[in-house]
Amino acid sequence: MGENNNNVETILKWIVLVILAVVAMKIVFSVFAIAWLAGGFLLTKVLPLVVLVWLVLKAVEWMKGRNGGTPADMNS
Repeated sequence: MGENNNNVETILKWIVLVILAVVAMKIVFSVFAIAWLAGGFLLTKVLPLVVLVWLVLKAVEWMKGRNGGTPADMNS
């Protein structure tokens, strides 16, 4: 009877361990999914806007430098 009780205890420990491993994997995969969605949003929505604004600012700087700047720029 003692050996049978030990087997049941071992089986129950493994079942609990497998359940905990599955729960941990679900948590990890959900974090990866959230990161994937956030990264996709940033790459497709935010990054093009940031690049566009940066290019406009660089073009304004280039045009200002090409035209000699404003009189206020000459004083400083």
